[in-house]
Amino acid sequence: MEYSGTPFFMSICLECPYKILSFVKATVFQNQLYKHNTMKKALLPILLFLFPICLFSQENIDVDYSNIKEYIQKQPGGYAQLTERFEINDSLLTLNDYALIYYGYSFTSKYKGSMDIWQDVDSLMEEKRMEEAYEQVKEYRKANPVSLKLLIYAVNLASELQKEEEVQSYVNKYVKLSSAILSSGDGTSEETAFKVICVNDEYQILYNVFDVQNLKQQSLVNNCDLMEFESSPYYQGTQIYFDISRSLDFMEELFNRKK
Repeated sequence: MEYSGTPFFMSICLECPYKILSFVKATVFQNQLYKHNTMKKALLPILLFLFPICLFSQENIDVDYSNIKEYIQKQPGGYAQLTERFEINDSLLTLNDYALIYYGYSFTSKYKGSMDIWQDVDSLMEEKRMEEAYEQVKEYRKANPVSLKLLIYAVNLASELQKEEEVQSYVNKYVKLSSAILSSGDGTSEETAFKVICVNDEYQILYNVFDVQNLKQQSLVNNCDLMEFESSPYYQGTQIYFDISRSLDFMEELFNRKK
């Protein structure tokens, strides 16, 4: 079966939004399992930067979605400036700034919940059309600059094209956004779940930060995804909770608009 992105999901919005999200999660789950091993070598630069994040305690951030939403609505110019500074890797940005950049994106008009699918990039990469794939990724990032998956694409393609400075730029963005996510909780319970705005970001954290082995299953527990795995060298335990309430809320809003 081929999935064409937003138009496909719009066509099934008469279904319960939770069913739609489950479909997205299942698709992402299968894709991530298939691609994980083939990407390990390319992800090594990122892993080397992320391991210290796992090993040392993080500053805790209280992610208050109502306050973030209010900021985005009242100060869209301020948020735009933050994202511009993010794109140039401004060294003065704080962890709180990165959290606002990441979670704030979910309150912009460009946010699509967990419905972004970039299959054309995969196709171009499979056909070894790396330059075209890279340009496409950069174009997609204009609409979604905080996607960890797009940043992984960018790292892989920039590395393949030997654009070393750009590789480092994308690695830095990936590390900073991952740090913000890790600071949102500890993943041990529903109450302290890591907060993500996109289902795919769960897999980025699982594989590229915690290097989990043998991801066994996923289940929806209220507003959280519970991910169970065999082991991780950088996370104590064999299960992690991810708070996906923003994605669920978006699906609910989309469902209500289509009634």
